[in-house]
Amino acid sequence: MLRFNNPSFAAALAEIHTKCFEAPWPEPIFKDLLALPTTFGFMVEQAFILCSDLGTDLEILTLGVLPDYRRKGLATELLNALKQYAKDNAKSNIFLEVKSTNTPAIRLYQKNDFVQTGYRKNYYHEGNQTFDAMCLTWHQKTSD
Repeated sequence: MLRFNNPSFAAALAEIHTKCFEAPWPEPIFKDLLALPTTFGFMVEQAFILCSDLGTDLEILTLGVLPDYRRKGLATELLNALKQYAKDNAKSNIFLEVKSTNTPAIRLYQKNDFVQTGYRKNYYHEGNQTFDAMCLTWHQKTSD
């Protein structure tokens, strides 16, 4: 597991993202995000998670696993690394938005103790289509 937080990872992240999403982020977006002191991520094999540190909370900006590497536990491994980071750094919550039609991702997050905390109509724009987003949150347990 590799933790990263600098723009030198932008090209690799953009390459994975392009193969994972219908509306992928280009390399300059990753460069801009990774130039911020609050952005960091974890990478394992052909998968990554990119996050923003918001003080007491963390936001998952994106998570990508190359299609040939899916269903092998890599996304769960990344989420576990992020949850451990949250515990080690006194972060109360991890939250994200996910396209409401992305059933495999929703199942992944629910399996990893994320609960729905909101819903955003017409949040995602892909071409001339819009999609709703589910807001999901993992809450730090005080006994952990």
